[in-house]
Amino acid sequence: MSMSAHSGDLLSALLDGELTPDEEQAVRAHLSTCEQCRRELRLISEGRTLVRDLPAVDPPFGFYERMVRPRHRWARAGVAALAAGAAASVGVMALAAPREATVSPHVAQLVDAHTASASTSGDPISEITPAAAPVSFKG
Repeated sequence: MSMSAHSGDLLSALLDGELTPDEEQAVRAHLSTCEQCRRELRLISEGRTLVRDLPAVDPPFGFYERMVRPRHRWARAGVAALAAGAAASVGVMALAAPREATVSPHVAQLVDAHTASASTSGDPISEITPAAAPVSFKG
């Protein structure tokens, strides 16, 4: 952070203890030279204190029930349609889930064939069983 820039959102993060040690050191160094940022930090701190000191307010009776319960018949139909669509999409995904593909011939048969035809010359390239066409490397 440059000394000419103001701290902005870092002031709230400083009060929350969310800054890294280097960021905190830079913000505190800036605060030591910038009256505007010190004033802003003080106002943020006072505002947070005022909000935190407000009494807890209980919602009116039935508030949560009214939030969940649709008021109109068309809203209930919409919720039912969304639920049916969600259930249908889950069913489609269950049916379309990838399944383990069958391999023909089985991998174990290929390993056995490879092991039986492997060269004993010690050359790793010549020990590979060709899959399609013979390949040779000449130097």
